Amino acid sequence: MMSLLALLATRHEPWDTLGDLWHPIWLIWWTVIGVPIHAVLGWLLSILAGNPIADAVGPFGIAIVLLTILIKLIIAPVFQYQLTTSRRVQAEQRRIAPDLAKIRKQYKKDPQRLNQETMALYKEHNINPLAQMSGCLPALVQSPILIALFYVIRDAHQTLHIHDLTFLGIALDKTALQRGQFWLAILLPLLAGLTTFVQTKMMTQPGQVQDPTQAAMTQNMTLIMPIFIGFISLQFQTALALYWVVSNLFSIGQQYFITGWGSLTIPPVLRRGRAA
Repeated sequence: MMSLLALLATRHEPWDTLGDLWHPIWLIWWTVIGVPIHAVLGWLLSILAGNPIADAVGPFGIAIVLLTILIKLIIAPVFQYQLTTSRRVQAEQRRIAPDLAKIRKQYKKDPQRLNQETMALYKEHNINPLAQMSGCLPALVQSPILIALFYVIRDAHQTLHIHDLTFLGIALDKTALQRGQFWLAILLPLLAGLTTFVQTKMMTQPGQVQDPTQAAMTQNMTLIMPIFIGFISLQFQTALALYWVVSNLFSIGQQYFITGWGSLTIPPVLRRGRAA
């Protein structure tokens, strides 16, 4: 573990010029998140070592899949809170929809008064408009995990002492478009974008009441986020794309059992036995 810390310390990143002020923050972040990820990944690789099935598929990829599931289980309560809060906010929005429509119609030419009356309506019904921001929680929680995972994967060949970094023929230490990469690698960034789109659509419930600005933001995020995630997955090692795909699949399953399919259009046969 000290070898990884020493290796990271010798790398001069652009933000090093910001001074020693950030070093304690970096050290805390790495100790709390980076060290456990490195240790667990190394432990999983030691368990998979010598397993013929793991050797055939790729022990490093299997270890990342198992690590991703473990991380998702740990942060599941945060995602659960975000989903239940989002569902409650949507129910509250439907409840005040008629009154909100009247206010918008009455004060459509007076934006300032419209905002005041809308806030008064929220206060009257004990609705916190900022509760909708809880949707950012999973992304905020996962950001430091992704950064730590990036460093662990980047230096895995030196710190974990492994030489086979493939998974189903895909070199996880290379980008999807890098020279010498297996052609199937392009599927991981595509799946990362696709599963992000599915998850985003499931977040929005059918008939959800939103003001025009919020509705436009929701529509833009539904289109922009998958493209952004797919693009980012193309720029970094495919191991990060693998993490994102498995993470999204886990979240989709968790979200289905709490809110259903949302506004995602799927074949009717898949909706049987569960209310849309």
